[in-house]
Amino acid sequence: MRTVNLTGNLKRRWHFAKHYFQETKTSDFWLDINKFARSMTKDFFEITLEEEMIQYQQRKPYQRTSDRLDYRNGHYTRNIDTAFGPIEHIKVPRSRSGLFEPSMFNKYQRRQESVNQSIINCFLLGVSTRNVKDVLKPLLGINISASTVSNATKAVDKLVKRFHKRDILDEYQFLFLDGINISVKSGSRSIRKTILAAYGITLFGKRELIDFRIVKSESKDACESFLNYRYNRGLKGDNLKLISTDGGKGMIAALAIVYPEIKHQRCWFHKLQNITKLLKKKDRKQVVKNLQRIYNAPSRAIALKRFKSFKLTWARQYPNIIRSLDRDLEELLNFLTIPIKKDYRYFIRKRIRTTNVIERSFREVRRRTKTMSCFNNNDSPVVSGY
Repeated sequence: MRTVNLTGNLKRRWHFAKHYFQETKTSDFWLDINKFARSMTKDFFEITLEEEMIQYQQRKPYQRTSDRLDYRNGHYTRNIDTAFGPIEHIKVPRSRSGLFEPSMFNKYQRRQESVNQSIINCFLLGVSTRNVKDVLKPLLGINISASTVSNATKAVDKLVKRFHKRDILDEYQFLFLDGINISVKSGSRSIRKTILAAYGITLFGKRELIDFRIVKSESKDACESFLNYRYNRGLKGDNLKLISTDGGKGMIAALAIVYPEIKHQRCWFHKLQNITKLLKKKDRKQVVKNLQRIYNAPSRAIALKRFKSFKLTWARQYPNIIRSLDRDLEELLNFLTIPIKKDYRYFIRKRIRTTNVIERSFREVRRRTKTMSCFNNNDSPVVSGY
């Protein structure tokens, strides 16, 4: 592929830049930069499209060959809205058969994907479909109609619905379940809701979000319904070795019904969070260090020995913490009972002893919640989560 040469005489270009800045206002400078970016983008489009047509025909323009696959049929023009603004009258080569399709954009594409994402972001932030054009016009220099906004959000809605209804392959060996709290507008007030999320690691080591749902709370009924819906779509659990949760009572009760045979792992991260709240400041560092020795133990037997030592050290000062750990110890150490090849043992155990993988996956949802105070409607967090 040919490349656009942006290099040249450095001294000459620097002289031009100094002269330009002396006579140009800052606002004009940024307008010119934007105009230059659009011009360069248009040039890049047209050079690349010509190169693609050459590759498609396996011949250069005006070159006569006996084995040509198709003939040129002039050009047509295409306008595309981009992050730099509208780029107009892009010359797109056309083949006589009509089979030539550029790889740079789809047949009917009129906007860069980042522009569509900006439209969706406005929707998530609660901007009405009619006001989106007022928000994006100063930023992108393009007019967005209310119907365009509506069509963009409908297209995403279709993708979300398809995602939630797809069949789930029963190929997961580790399952992570957690709830993320959000605020959603309801009339003139906001109410607390929860995004229940299921994340998995496949038999091939691939990590992926399986599904999520917005519920009123992490009650047993809500969690059981969430699990049953995934079970009926294919997640039978035939390959599951361990299910990790944050320790919520509703989810644990639901697991006992839907996946009673699968070992349950209580999240160490959430457990440590709860414990540190009960510690004196002077003891926190040492207590956490002692607990880390327990879950970093090479085997369950050694972890139990280290816990006994922990009890002897801290039972008098923190009896409530010891009782809590005693009660949940089996579920806290279940990850140490899963047979894993020695070479991968540390890496995999580190991942399956917490539900942090879900926290990381939904970090963007949390970021939106913090800046927005609450979502505008029930659909917003669903689209944002997707």
